[in-house]
Amino acid sequence: MSRTAEGPQPADLAAELARRPTAIATLVTLRHRVAATVGDLGGVDEASREALRADLCWLAATGLLRREPQGSWDVVAATGAYHLSTVGRALADALSALAKGCRHLADAPAIQRRDSVP
Repeated sequence: MSRTAEGPQPADLAAELARRPTAIATLVTLRHRVAATVGDLGGVDEASREALRADLCWLAATGLLRREPQGSWDVVAATGAYHLSTVGRALADALSALAKGCRHLADAPAIQRRDSVP
């Protein structure tokens, strides 16, 4: 099986997601919805709409996102319904669990035991 058929490697995916906040916001939004249109996903000004278009294409290319009806990705359909693939849902769930764990750790009292340090 080729690397392309296997999908993105976790480290590569994490590094790319770190550069794509709009993609993360899309994953989060679609985790809570069955489907969403481009309008539902945001893009108030031209720059944010362009970032959204680029990230929708990237999410689809990595196999994390699907669009109904299917068709060319040369033009992002304003009326299409976007939804997470099975892998996209698993990633969105993992991101949610990570965020929840981070919030839990941030809210936990700092415990420092001087007697336990050698």
